[in-house]
Amino acid sequence: MLGLGFTSQSRWLRCVDSLLGALFPYVPEQPGWNKRLRAALPLVKKAGRPVT
Repeated sequence: MLGLGFTSQSRWLRCVDSLLGALFPYVPEQPGWNKRLRAALPLVKKAGRPVT
């Protein structure tokens, strides 16, 4: 679940502009969103690791 009651990325992307436009001045369309999400995955994994 993505939050705010949305169950899919495509629904969230369609509504984010009208609901949260002030927080997200630019939201890429679906292909660009997926490309950026895949590219960010290694960074997210690193950030999620506990610091030892």
